[in-house]
Amino acid sequence: MREFFTDGGWPMFVILLFGCIALATAAFYAARPDARHEGFLKWMARALVWSSIAGVSAGLGTTFHATCKIVDDSERARTTLEGCGESMSPLLMGFAILATVAFLTAVGRRRLDGKGAG
Repeated sequence: MREFFTDGGWPMFVILLFGCIALATAAFYAARPDARHEGFLKWMARALVWSSIAGVSAGLGTTFHATCKIVDDSERARTTLEGCGESMSPLLMGFAILATVAFLTAVGRRRLDGKGAG
């Protein structure tokens, strides 16, 4: 897990921050559903999506910039593939957190809908 986090670089800290806020809010919403929290959850999820995409972009940019300086073609290709793999770490982490946030939000929404029907 540490290597996975390191592979993603500094954007992982932004994703982790937004993810922790979104997860905490979604868990609170699942436990005590209130429609007032839905807007915040929606925008935190968007922030998480965009920070994940920005993280991938930063990783790919760094990879391509570094591999342009490599003279040996076979080494350039290997390094580019390795860098592209590492660059996917922010997307994987961000989307895994988003899936959990979506699940918790669905639980809260279901509980909130159940209150209105009863």
